[in-house]
Amino acid sequence: MTKRDKPHVLVVNQHGDNRGDEAALLAMCSGIEAELGPTQFTVIHQFNNAAAGPMLRPDARWITLKLPVGEAIRFVVYLALRIFRLRPQFLLGSLGQKTIHAYETADVVVSAPGGPYFGDLYIGHEAVHWLYVWIAKLHRVPAMLYATSAGPFHKKWANPFRRYTYRCFSRLYVREEISAGHIRGLFAGRRHGVNIEVSIDSALQVAIAPQERQHADAQLIVVSAINWPYPNDPSPQLRQKEYDTAVIEAVKIFAESRPTHVVFVPQLYGSMHRDTPYLEALARLLPANISCEVLSDTKSSNEQRALFAAADWVIAGRYHPAVFAVSAAVPVLCIAYEHKATGVLQAAGVPDAVMSIDEATVEVVQAKARELLAARADLSARLQVAQVALREVSSRTSGAVAELARRSMK
Repeated sequence: MTKRDKPHVLVVNQHGDNRGDEAALLAMCSGIEAELGPTQFTVIHQFNNAAAGPMLRPDARWITLKLPVGEAIRFVVYLALRIFRLRPQFLLGSLGQKTIHAYETADVVVSAPGGPYFGDLYIGHEAVHWLYVWIAKLHRVPAMLYATSAGPFHKKWANPFRRYTYRCFSRLYVREEISAGHIRGLFAGRRHGVNIEVSIDSALQVAIAPQERQHADAQLIVVSAINWPYPNDPSPQLRQKEYDTAVIEAVKIFAESRPTHVVFVPQLYGSMHRDTPYLEALARLLPANISCEVLSDTKSSNEQRALFAAADWVIAGRYHPAVFAVSAAVPVLCIAYEHKATGVLQAAGVPDAVMSIDEATVEVVQAKARELLAARADLSARLQVAQVALREVSSRTSGAVAELARRSMK
């Protein structure tokens, strides 16, 4: 007998206040439903705005992982006692009760596409993400890592916990080969390893139609740049200034004396983190003969994707804008701040379209922009091929979730 009339998929470790992570979640849910039919989703998330989740999927149940301190302590104590098969329900607050009920009724637990939330880059809150995977094991519910990034794993004190966490998954998918290499290195020399399957970003399994252009007589360049802190650099402000100049120079090269409209697209929104003010300052660096605007950060991820799909060029300083370009086969110049963007463009067969932010001087970016402009037809052709192939690769990840859910429901 099944636990529910329809499959129940519990999604944990869902990041928020980022249009890219939202696009990944929506595409994953769509892909899973294409395999399973109508599905009940519960999402344990860390949105700062609690109303943001229900706006994405009104039919899903949304539970914040941001528990008040007192309730969080009681929740952890409850979990510790569950190891000894005790169920002291009186310890749980309202959020803890909802969370435990979600695990008890789930057919499969999916650790959300995103990250790398396992790895040194976000070590400050990594333990929280370990916990929500461990709870699935505690409840004997199959868990799957859904096409995330991973690593690097240089902080050795954390690696035993990471190895235990990865072993909790029934299926383990990462979204690019670089992350797979990080996990292989984590288990190198260990008697009990894990089976790593390489997929691709979940957003690639859903195609979004291009929007109608408002500036029909001009080419469209979409820019999503990043205000990067340049950790450990002695002159982070000077590095950022050079990066900003390099992005503007790339725009000017792609404009190549043609009527051009540039749209700067924010990825972060909400009260704590917004990149709109940075993009507004960046837009002011454009010459007067190139029209521009900064897209409202109230636009949904699908609205953003429709804009990316209509573009002639994308300059991506963030990961998901590069994914949006690949999904629509739009020529892209990506300046990657983490390995995940490098990996996805390698998988798309366009490794020449990505460069590291560490080498992003004005001269290097100008040279790369000219190189890509000269080879635009070839770049576009390779992306057209990748667009179709990667959609199939991404869809297989949803098929793996469906397989686990069906086994659990028997």
